[in-house]
Amino acid sequence: MAAYRLELIRSLARQMAFMPLTVRETQLQAAEELALSLDPSKAYPPDYILFRITGYAPKQSTEPTELITGLALQHDLGILVEQVSQTLHHKTTDRLEPVLTIPDLTIKFNVTSKTIQRWRRRGLTARRFIFPDGKTRVGFRLSVVQRFIELHRETVERGANFSQVHDQERDLILARARRLANQCHCCIGEISRRIARKFNRSPLTIQATIRKHDTENPEQAIFASASPPLSDDQRQEILRRIDSGQRLAEVAKAFHRPRVMIYRVLLEARLNRLMDRRVKFIDDPIYHQLDAETVLDQLVDQETIDPEPSMESFRIPSDLPPYLQQLYRIPLLSPARERALFLKYHFQKYQFIQARKKIDPTHARIRDVQRLERFWDRMIETKNQIIQANLRLVVSVARKHLRKGLSLMELVSEGNLTLMRAIESFDVHRGYKFSTYATLALMKGYARSVPQMLNQTHPNARTTMLPEVQSQPDTVSQRVEQQEQVRTLLSVLNDRERSVIETHFGIRSDASSGLDDLARQFGVSRQRIRQIEKGALDKLRLAAGIGPTLGS
Repeated sequence: MAAYRLELIRSLARQMAFMPLTVRETQLQAAEELALSLDPSKAYPPDYILFRITGYAPKQSTEPTELITGLALQHDLGILVEQVSQTLHHKTTDRLEPVLTIPDLTIKFNVTSKTIQRWRRRGLTARRFIFPDGKTRVGFRLSVVQRFIELHRETVERGANFSQVHDQERDLILARARRLANQCHCCIGEISRRIARKFNRSPLTIQATIRKHDTENPEQAIFASASPPLSDDQRQEILRRIDSGQRLAEVAKAFHRPRVMIYRVLLEARLNRLMDRRVKFIDDPIYHQLDAETVLDQLVDQETIDPEPSMESFRIPSDLPPYLQQLYRIPLLSPARERALFLKYHFQKYQFIQARKKIDPTHARIRDVQRLERFWDRMIETKNQIIQANLRLVVSVARKHLRKGLSLMELVSEGNLTLMRAIESFDVHRGYKFSTYATLALMKGYARSVPQMLNQTHPNARTTMLPEVQSQPDTVSQRVEQQEQVRTLLSVLNDRERSVIETHFGIRSDASSGLDDLARQFGVSRQRIRQIEKGALDKLRLAAGIGPTLGS
């Protein structure tokens, strides 16, 4: 059974397993109906999901809640229904409603089991039943199947290919398949794809038609004459030859295959690179609006009136090489433009993921690959804008970690990698500036990498240089003092926590720093002050996304 993606649904499934049988059955039916009604391209609040399944409306919270995409919900609800239904131990013979198996559906709708699995991801939920042979298998309640057909008729008709292949059409398919096999030396997959495009049919339908003919007429079998599929080694050799500059026609001649098959290898290689890329996005309600792209472009392009910039933002350190000095001439992002760029970046990742999910790699066409590549290129372009505007921050933090035996360019190169990782994980919805988040990520990264770089570059100098690095204080207080922007993180604290942190670490110039002074000021014990301080620091670390121990 597949794994849950959402903690909300995993937790709900555990709770439902302990409900009374009648309540469990009612909630299962509600989950089935909810899975059918969800739009995979939209996002839903958790409270709405819980109410639809349990009928319980949680108390309204003032805290903003993160929305959940319909696609992820449909996936997890399918797992919930299958898992919880197993605890009911229902027998198909005891139910008044018919229960259909996967083979039943494939025959009924003239589709493959793979198509049924795609329908399940779209909301066709399956339960686990005990069948007459005593074995437990997945089954589909007839009412759920009928409801799925009502809501997704176009999907069912397209996948089911309700219109049967007529005799005249079958003869044309077989004639074309024979020509492709004997004259063009195409393999089975290429024959099926090319004929499917010609007759506007599914490749699986074409394959089934030809295989049925071959089974009934073994002496005139078509696929027996088709070229064998290319091996992995042959595919690698084809890619190597193309990369070395050989023309498509030359490679096709060398392998005795049609050019279209060689082109298909190149196309699949491009697609595989895109399919293998790990991409995650942070969702936002605006992504599910029809005009989301236009709105985000307008937010990025709009002019904002920012406060008077400080002279420090224009100062270029004179001891930097010319290349690094150029970075200080790149204008900083305003808070509004920074937020808009991050929203746009994650929206482009969302578009890429959605487009990729719609592609069947075995039947992809060049336009599908080109569309994915366009989405990817836009993502990289937006990410580069964010990187360029923050490169001077990398230089600034790198200079503070410069040690004897290290070059500034080495540290900047290491910091650039940290900056790119920080961009991927930064959540603009938390309300603080990216420069604050990136600064802490850079300082944590340098705390780890500088000792390693010193040891690798000058092993003999470890005893003299490493203590100097290790002696550098690496506490939250000094990070706050070194970077005034860290103060924005204090907004995640309540009034008492903020006062303790500001007072203890000297952020307020009029504050004393002793625990006794703090205890007297707040009328609590020294131990309570320590507890408040520890809780506040944990919140700051969580908000900064740098784990439970800073600098470790």
